[in-house]
Amino acid sequence: MTHWRSEYRAAVRAALQARPRFADVDVLPIWPGTVDDETLPVIGVVTPNEPVARDSEASTTRRTLLQVALRRIGGVDVEDQLDLDSDEIEATVLGALRSPTLRVQLEDLSIVSDSRAHSYVGTLVMSFRLHSWQPEVTHP
Repeated sequence: MTHWRSEYRAAVRAALQARPRFADVDVLPIWPGTVDDETLPVIGVVTPNEPVARDSEASTTRRTLLQVALRRIGGVDVEDQLDLDSDEIEATVLGALRSPTLRVQLEDLSIVSDSRAHSYVGTLVMSFRLHSWQPEVTHP
């Protein structure tokens, strides 16, 4: 049986890989600490945080943080490219995950860019909050 967070990450990665806008982007299973310019563009999908609250004797409310990070190299318009990427990512994540049993909301978006010699590198990080109800985890 697959864990729900694994299912979230896999669904988002598959949906992003299927989008023509990201055809030239490597969708990584784990976001590396550093990425060299030759590897760009890359996307990573992670679930680094999950606040939990008991809502009954047998279930919990989970508010999973799912983050999508995209780093690409470009010209002075790299932030404009990332703005368009963010619209595509938002629509893709919502379409891949929203359901009657899973609420999904974009919570935060950040863009950071810097220059390297004659190019610019931009990083987009989008944080989505996934609200679900899961059975309490117990051990036999």
